[in-house]
Amino acid sequence: MQARNIFSAALVVLGASCTTATTTTVTPNPPAAVAAFNGNNQTSGVNAVLVTPLSVRVTDAAGASISGVQVTWTVTAGGGSVAPTTSTTDSTGRAATVFTLGSAVGTQTARASVANLTSTVTFSATAISNAPVSAITLLASIPTPTGATYAHDSYARDGLVFGFMWNSGVRIYDVGNGMSGGSPSNPVLVGSLITNLNGVSSPDVHNGWWFHNPVTGQNKYLFIGQEGPGSVGSSSSGDIHIVDVSNMATPVEVGFIHVAGAGVHNFWMDEANQVLYAAYYNAGVVKIDVSGTLVGDMSSRVVAQVKPGGTGNTYIWGVMLANGTLYATDMLSGFWALDPVTLATRGGGNNVPERYGSDQWIAGQYAYSGSWGTRVTRGNAIKIWSLGVNGAPTLADSLIIANITTVSDVAVSPDGKMLIATAEGGTGQGLYVYNRTNPAKPVLVASYFTPQGEHTGEVAVINGRTYVFASRDPGAPQLDIFDITGLVP
Repeated sequence: MQARNIFSAALVVLGASCTTATTTTVTPNPPAAVAAFNGNNQTSGVNAVLVTPLSVRVTDAAGASISGVQVTWTVTAGGGSVAPTTSTTDSTGRAATVFTLGSAVGTQTARASVANLTSTVTFSATAISNAPVSAITLLASIPTPTGATYAHDSYARDGLVFGFMWNSGVRIYDVGNGMSGGSPSNPVLVGSLITNLNGVSSPDVHNGWWFHNPVTGQNKYLFIGQEGPGSVGSSSSGDIHIVDVSNMATPVEVGFIHVAGAGVHNFWMDEANQVLYAAYYNAGVVKIDVSGTLVGDMSSRVVAQVKPGGTGNTYIWGVMLANGTLYATDMLSGFWALDPVTLATRGGGNNVPERYGSDQWIAGQYAYSGSWGTRVTRGNAIKIWSLGVNGAPTLADSLIIANITTVSDVAVSPDGKMLIATAEGGTGQGLYVYNRTNPAKPVLVASYFTPQGEHTGEVAVINGRTYVFASRDPGAPQLDIFDITGLVP
């Protein structure tokens, strides 16, 4: 989130005769609020230094950041310490301290206060008896811009994370790339863009893929999915928007892809062959040639399309290419294996009649698919699939997450060791991490509960550490950045 800065300045006002001048000093507005910025709800061992410093942001009555304000830090429970005990806000209105936990197992707290403000900020941490080998650490949360309705999805690559924030467009952050000095615990905004409406009432920026073209060597295009209004099983709307990100600071929309009578949801790329596979809800799976220069209306680049479940029984949520097979999850007709060239069915389908399907991930000879909302029963299951001849899926098992209604997203870490799932609805909503030592029976090793739930999750390795970029889209939209390195076996 960008913050406005207020500086002291000298304002010279010339008199009417131009012979005299008066100098007036403009000073910053007084602090009106202090709010937590980063470092809350961490878990670590007793007497350990928390990974993420505690930080607050101080603003004036108009919500603008104020620099030069002294913040006092105090430990209020647990016997730990903070250093420094006072810090001063920088040009972004932020001040920070390092929290070292005390020897007491359980909740420990520290407080931030500002002179002349009655409100304070309390940070909580959980101290455990051993090192946090099974802890998920929330490093940072990126709020959406004012007026944004969702932080719907993210895409992480090369130390950058693209946050897809619905009516506020795509926002690009340096989280370890080096171009703007950002890190996972201190993401720095690089650039942003709100894509065109294309006949929909809102930009509805849903998801994206930064295309690394191995033929041209360019990393020029970002494909963005627009998820407009629709009705499960019958209708959808929204295009694929093509954005030139040659300069990340000033992305430019250069083209689009439209499929008549349908809207796009998630997609996947075969970069080696310059092909984009898109889930187009009621229009099924669509294969698109994205080679060469992409400018203007590129709808003619659609080279194949299939409705695996047939008309009225097709509403594709997501696609993924793996092991020479294209996989698709359908909200209505289950989990499919398709030929990536012709899109002909290789196996699966009509195999999850009790739940609406959501997203999927394939790793080795196993696949995992989520479930959504309520059909015959709640979408609280992760389906585990064994992949046979030609990649055809056979249901092997299910993981049930208690006290939720939706497993919206699943993903496997790049090293194949961890499975993550994002959960929404109910008291169990949040992030779940499983060990894949036995890929047929992943074992839950940690969970992190968030009051709004987590809608999507992207796993990335940056500078040797493993992170999850998760999006909360209802209620309090933001992009959460979690460190799960301590969970990796």
